[in-house]
Amino acid sequence: MLRIALLNLMPNKEETEADFAHICAKSAEPVHFVLTKMDSHVTRHASAEHMALYTGSAAVCQAHDDGQQPLDGAIITGAPFDWVDFPDVDYWPELCRLMDWLRERRIPTLYVCWGAQAALRYFHHISRFEEYPHKLSGIFPQHILFPERPLFRDIEEPLCIPHSRHTSMTNSEIDACPDVTVLVRSEESGISIVECRDGLEFYLIGHQEYNLMTLDNEYRRDVGRGLPVRPPRHYYADDDPSHPIVDSWQANGQRLFANWLDYYCRDKGLAVRG
Repeated sequence: MLRIALLNLMPNKEETEADFAHICAKSAEPVHFVLTKMDSHVTRHASAEHMALYTGSAAVCQAHDDGQQPLDGAIITGAPFDWVDFPDVDYWPELCRLMDWLRERRIPTLYVCWGAQAALRYFHHISRFEEYPHKLSGIFPQHILFPERPLFRDIEEPLCIPHSRHTSMTNSEIDACPDVTVLVRSEESGISIVECRDGLEFYLIGHQEYNLMTLDNEYRRDVGRGLPVRPPRHYYADDDPSHPIVDSWQANGQRLFANWLDYYCRDKGLAVRG
């Protein structure tokens, strides 16, 4: 069984847990998530009873270092901080310590959406540009630049990735960064997957884990709030919210995560790093 620390920074804890359980379901080995929280942050969106299932980051690190509960990998999720500068996030110092710890222990880590932005900012000093004129929301077809990578084994093109965000990291700075390799990008959504340290770190700037209804729920929530939002692109048939949702991403998403778990966590990237 693979032990994966899931640092769940999303407000909808249980839905996010279910999404990652679903997308990791095709791994060759069962996955046990070590539900992880920031010790320096108190969530307002989940019950105390549910948060009792979570372990603080310091204890998770200590259990690994003591050899009691060693980790095979880690996932750091997105977070609702599009308009907050990274150092202004209340748990930023703790998150930076955790990212350093994961890197020092060479634990394969998958950074997702805001988590990917945070890692790009902290490790590589990539800046975040101003928000889009309209929220970037939809399922965007991508170009796989290195299809021979184990991460993309058995992926059927096109690889489509959900995005839901108001901001982005500066793509030209990512392209110019000598320490990372852009693996996947799109004309519409920009850079989507970045590799660092021979696959020990992947930055997934989208939300491959999103379930079928997530973007629909977000869209109808924002419409109900009277916000000037546009329907998610390439999500509804004919881009019409009254039409059915077209599932173009979940099967490939499961393959992508299974490849990460199998080749980078279970096999420790031996096929990649020799």
